[in-house]
Amino acid sequence: MRQKLAMRHPGIVVALLAPGVALLLAGCGNDGSDESGADRPSATRTSASAASTPAPDPDTTPPTGSSGPSAPPTGEDPPADPAPDASDLVDDAFDAARVAALQSGLRYIDPALGTPEDLAKADAQCADLQRNVAEPDRVAAQRFSTGDHKVTEANGKRINTLLSNTYCGR
Repeated sequence: MRQKLAMRHPGIVVALLAPGVALLLAGCGNDGSDESGADRPSATRTSASAASTPAPDPDTTPPTGSSGPSAPPTGEDPPADPAPDASDLVDDAFDAARVAALQSGLRYIDPALGTPEDLAKADAQCADLQRNVAEPDRVAAQRFSTGDHKVTEANGKRINTLLSNTYCGR
């Protein structure tokens, strides 16, 4: 019985697995309080220690002649790129899972849907749904139709339901 439900509704399987996949992709975050990695060098510590090294005294450095190459101006090192925050990684993973679930849901409604172009159409349809556009089902059917494939108004209604329940309102 459960296998039949999963095969009939693949979007449900994706929706149930998406949070776990997102957490798996994000990995375990480290807030820096772990003492076990204290002896390992890190890019942040290295650049910080390099920035704290005093510049050589100009009186003790040999002057460079006009014929020699000029040295770059001494000063602070450019700031190191900050490491991505664990919460940003989790947000990115959830966004990717949400997009995958939307594509799966659109394909379930109509196998011709779910392309990357449909994501922009979904954003525009969400904006129309929030504005309470007249005849949203017809608008969705027209928006998601292409020259090669016509989406029915009934499927437009299903698209609006999918968007309202899962995608719009992030």
